[in-house]
Amino acid sequence: MDKLRAFKAGMELLPPFTEGIHQAVSESRIGGLLAGARYADPKCLTRHRFKMFSQYGQDGIIAEIFRRIGPGNKRFVEIGTAPLENNTGALLFQGWSGLWLDAALPADKDLPANLDVLLADGKLRCERPFLTRENVCPIIADCGFASGLDLLSVDVDYNTFHIFEACLILKPRVLVCEYNGQLPAAMDWVAPYVPDAVWDKTFAYGASLKALENRAREGGYSLVGCELSGSDAFFVREDLLGDHFLSPYTAEQHWEPLRFGLDASTGHSPSYPPRGVSDAR
Repeated sequence: MDKLRAFKAGMELLPPFTEGIHQAVSESRIGGLLAGARYADPKCLTRHRFKMFSQYGQDGIIAEIFRRIGPGNKRFVEIGTAPLENNTGALLFQGWSGLWLDAALPADKDLPANLDVLLADGKLRCERPFLTRENVCPIIADCGFASGLDLLSVDVDYNTFHIFEACLILKPRVLVCEYNGQLPAAMDWVAPYVPDAVWDKTFAYGASLKALENRAREGGYSLVGCELSGSDAFFVREDLLGDHFLSPYTAEQHWEPLRFGLDASTGHSPSYPPRGVSDAR
């Protein structure tokens, strides 16, 4: 029995031990990558990455973009999201208001604790349609977010490019979009539009960074950076660029390859405050 108890105690220590190793390896990998000369320029966004609710370092990059151009109306729309892993939870934490659109979102009553306060206060609205390029803008308009948008984030896997393209007409100040980081920087490729398509877990989804760069430029946006994980690209409306961001605004300049599992889970689990955040500073 003593041996069994000792074995059990050892097994209980194993998860934090392996998590510590994973965290150390992750931090070393990220530090090594960011030590590269391409990240040394003060205008480089990637060096500002950090994680609160985002899958990787998107929270920090978004925060830095709005530090440079100002927060505006503090209104967002996120298309393709999860309650505790998203690109806008950190903004809710700071008093922003917005709309989440995702067919897989839990019912309001089943959302994580404290989101009910944000829903009741009108800080957050959740809708669950299956989105297409034909219905996305009418749905956003019906929800009251067709104008005055500061951030629009898109990640719906297979049809991401087509939803992104449809939303350019809304003219948000900043766009965040998932790109297919398995495709090289110079490749211009888009998954053919299939309205009811879902991701089949292959790399034939979404669009290359070059395709997004080209279409965004046509819509009046410039590519200003990518997440180190090769997951999301960041675009700023051209009238707001000033001298704030690293040029040239091309896929060749900003592309990052897809790097699975770049960030280890660290710290406490994400959560929303137990009271309204309208007084956030």
